[in-house]
Amino acid sequence: MLGSVETRSVSPVFVGRAGELTALTEALSRATAGEPQALLIGGEAGVGKTRLIEEFTGTARDRGAVVALGGCVELGADGLPFAPFSTALRALRRRLPDELTAAADGQHGELARLLPELGDPGGHDPADEDSTARLFELTVRLLERLAADRTIVLVLEDLHWADTSTRHLLTYLLRTLRRGRIVVVASYRADDIHRRHPLRPLLAELDRLRTIRRIELPRFTRTEVHRQLTGILAAEPDPGLVEEVFERSDGNAFFVEELVVSHEAGCAPGQLSDSLRDLLLVRVEALPEDAQRIVRIAAEGGSTVEYGLLAAVARLTEDELIEALRAAVGANILLAVPDGDGYRFRHSLVREAVSDDLLPGERSRLNRRYAEALQADPALVRADERATRLATYWYHAHDPAEALPAVLRASVATRKRHAHAEQLRLLERAMELWDEAPAEVRA
Repeated sequence: MLGSVETRSVSPVFVGRAGELTALTEALSRATAGEPQALLIGGEAGVGKTRLIEEFTGTARDRGAVVALGGCVELGADGLPFAPFSTALRALRRRLPDELTAAADGQHGELARLLPELGDPGGHDPADEDSTARLFELTVRLLERLAADRTIVLVLEDLHWADTSTRHLLTYLLRTLRRGRIVVVASYRADDIHRRHPLRPLLAELDRLRTIRRIELPRFTRTEVHRQLTGILAAEPDPGLVEEVFERSDGNAFFVEELVVSHEAGCAPGQLSDSLRDLLLVRVEALPEDAQRIVRIAAEGGSTVEYGLLAAVARLTEDELIEALRAAVGANILLAVPDGDGYRFRHSLVREAVSDDLLPGERSRLNRRYAEALQADPALVRADERATRLATYWYHAHDPAEALPAVLRASVATRKRHAHAEQLRLLERAMELWDEAPAEVRA
């Protein structure tokens, strides 16, 4: 059963990305004509970078190009040096054994530092700057020779995990590649590139090179999510399912797939599968303790939580709060609202996972603290949101005595704004609370 669910979770239909795929195929055409091309593809985790690259490399193979893929290893600067280049060159050696041997003629020993299959690296000192510069030069010349008579697509994935040596070699390649029928495509996770990430200065440097095109993948629109669901289910999806999946996934293609898995596995509406919840919480659990605490508090505050309200509920010193927020923002879990003084989750599904991970007593306690802070200082939130948010906090605090009058006041406020659907929802909550509320509150 799990096998069939996994198969259905990936759409056989390539959705959206028409402009991005066109840019890649046009670059392939220019490279085939003898003009080397370089493209950087960025986007958050799960947005569809790999699927776009797979679609492009399939087209490239159909046109007779030789595709070599290499990926960075998640070990950072202490990991495997030149890992994506070594993997890609190994793929080229399998596809073009004689041609690569001929192109490397006379430099096997030095190039063996990237591709050990070529022989013994010999006595070259890896710390020797001249030796490293020569290795870079030989690598570029090797690729140019291989691409003289055929089109080569060199794909380097996950640059956010690249070691220093890989970044230096990539920079050298993109700056000095001048001839050959070659396309270099590199991808990275934009949400992993925090302010001090070592890839950030490289991206800024490459942005200044007019020979490099940078492609940023946005999330899917509602229409594209509908098309993705149609492909996954092999049938027209229910409009309610489309709306729910789009709202919860925020248009992230991977999350759409995982939410379909949850739906197919029988999870109740609003629930996440265990695998998706665990995946979403990995980055949160890597934060310092105070930052994790702030993330948990923010998850119960609403889609956006004002700084003052967050400070009142967190009860940390100002310095501790700022440091915790800086860690959460630096990890791309929270975002500072550009036109206000609040914070929101980068992705609503992460907020949902954090909220679901709270203990029952913990969740009600946090909502009580939000309600008490807002009652003590109503100016902490905008006036047009105050009644509804107070009602929501008291409702989730499981305090019928406070929640019932707050919900009724909020229903009056929404009626004045002609928000009848929201008023109906609040009145339904009032009916739910009615029997549990004390008699003096119902009077």
